[in-house]
Amino acid sequence: MASSSVWRRVPAFLPNLTLKLVPLSEAQQAVYAKTGFVKELVFKTVPQATKGEIKSILEGVYGLEVEKVKTVNYLGKKKRGRDGFYRRSDFKKAYISLKGPEEGLVKGV
Repeated sequence: MASSSVWRRVPAFLPNLTLKLVPLSEAQQAVYAKTGFVKELVFKTVPQATKGEIKSILEGVYGLEVEKVKTVNYLGKKKRGRDGFYRRSDFKKAYISLKGPEEGLVKGV
């Protein structure tokens, strides 16, 4: 029985959180084409997601260096359908500021 206490299974916490990347604006695409780096990204996610969870998922799973996370909650739009009124689901937008690369890497020096 002593061996079972030594070889415990370490819990693995996988993210149960959807992060949908909002497409880059034309200005952001121009900056990316010029420098190869984007300073800010925008994601849509569920309203229950916290800033800490979003930051830890982006750093842990995707390997991004996150500087700051700003969030905004949105109510779903009210629509009129064939069967009456309904509402789309609520969502949260997360604005992610990334840490910039070193100046030597951007300029190619």
